[in-house]
Amino acid sequence: MENMDLFDISELVYQETFDKMYDSLVAEYKAGEIDLDTLERNEEEQQKVLMNGLFEGETKFAYTNAIVDAHQFVITMIKQGKLVKE
Repeated sequence: MENMDLFDISELVYQETFDKMYDSLVAEYKAGEIDLDTLERNEEEQQKVLMNGLFEGETKFAYTNAIVDAHQFVITMIKQGKLVKE
């Protein structure tokens, strides 16, 4: 990891965060532990954190961006009927 530049680290943080967040959101939705309204509220809140993260550095921005993207992806899948509760 010592040869990685900031961009590589940010990409790694983004991908790992997105994957974990996405898997968690899908599992919670399928199990009925979270609903669409809560997902949308959480996504809006994370959007605000993302905007603040612009000023806090690349890694924080990548992390928060991954959280927002995971929420948006799951919300879209629900609305398109591609993700349903078990």
